[in-house]
Amino acid sequence: RGTRVSDGLGWLSAPVMVHQMAWVFTKRRTAKISWPPTRSTPKGLFVDDTVRFRDYAAIPELDHYKSELLDHGSYDTIDAGARLAAEAAISRRFGLRRHMRLSLHEERDAGSSMKAVQANSSRLNTRSSSPESCPQEINIEIMRCPLRDWITQTNTRTEIKRRFRNFLLTYESPKGVYVYLEQIKQMCANNLASLKVSYPQLSAAVPILAMWTTDVPREVLEIFDEVAAELVLSSEHFPSYKNIMPEVHVRIVDLPILDSIQVLRRIHQNKLVRACGVVTRRSGTYPQLKLAKFTCLSCQALLGPFIQSSEEEATPSLCPFCRSNGPFHLHHEESHFRNYQRIALQELPGAVPPGHVPRTKEVVLLDDLIDVARPGEEVDVTGIFTHCYDMETTGHSTLPVIATILEGNHVAKCDLAT
Repeated sequence: RGTRVSDGLGWLSAPVMVHQMAWVFTKRRTAKISWPPTRSTPKGLFVDDTVRFRDYAAIPELDHYKSELLDHGSYDTIDAGARLAAEAAISRRFGLRRHMRLSLHEERDAGSSMKAVQANSSRLNTRSSSPESCPQEINIEIMRCPLRDWITQTNTRTEIKRRFRNFLLTYESPKGVYVYLEQIKQMCANNLASLKVSYPQLSAAVPILAMWTTDVPREVLEIFDEVAAELVLSSEHFPSYKNIMPEVHVRIVDLPILDSIQVLRRIHQNKLVRACGVVTRRSGTYPQLKLAKFTCLSCQALLGPFIQSSEEEATPSLCPFCRSNGPFHLHHEESHFRNYQRIALQELPGAVPPGHVPRTKEVVLLDDLIDVARPGEEVDVTGIFTHCYDMETTGHSTLPVIATILEGNHVAKCDLAT
């Protein structure tokens, strides 16, 4: 009696399987095996060339190329470095940044090893990380994510720094004077910390940076401040100026659109706006926490620094030394503070429509903008229209109330002639 076994195709009896295996073994021994195996065209696949190319129909009107588009020249084989240079030129021509890496197959045909490819790629990445040594431009106009996230990327920040630095170094007046290099000299001569940049000049030289300055001013102005500080502290200018002024700020002036305080709405939030008004109230000068360091009371370890922002307070949640959850105490001696002041900006009397009450907006002044305006003066304020948590109003309401303020970037007295 045969035992039933499974061979993956069905159920067969053992004697039948033995008979089939013996037949296959005999066929294999009698067959002539050639090595390596050759691929032959199956019979009946192509009858002749007319059948093989039957899918192509000749169209004389379309089967030609323009003579000016054809290159009849002959070229020699280029190495990997020359190809990378050619791809960089093509990328600059079409405004696209391509990954300048040779494929493994082509690199193997060229006779170079994988280590050369990795060294070449790391050299390119290192060269593109610094704005001074980056020879090619990066097309930052083509965004692959929201603008606020696009600016935070390393390549985008590097290109913004390179373009703004080039603008500060090369912008000339009609008389042939380098405008911002002269401003840097005057600023350092007067021990100031504000570099005024004209918005029309920036818009004419680098339009994309001017547009992003109004759309996402907080992120762009932070990059501008870094470039201005690097330029001032460079060896060509004033390398020891940090001992006098620890920071340098870029102030945007001559913003073309002048908004009234009463028209500032939600659409203007987190944008760079410009408004005029009368200063009705000015607070005192207070220290605002900028860089905080905390002491863990469990192990007395010093933690930080933690960068503080206007949106939220940054505090440690876990001590990396003793793995405890606190408590943590602010270390005042090691923390950094900056000057903080508030002024109340009220609409100009002549700009208020009949029957309306003049509206007032709080303006926050930081660092060297302290005490630039006094009550009763008409000022022109350029700043970021943002929001903050209003604790006083929220105490009388069941829901949290958000108040809007202006974070001042530039404050100047209004010209009475205009």
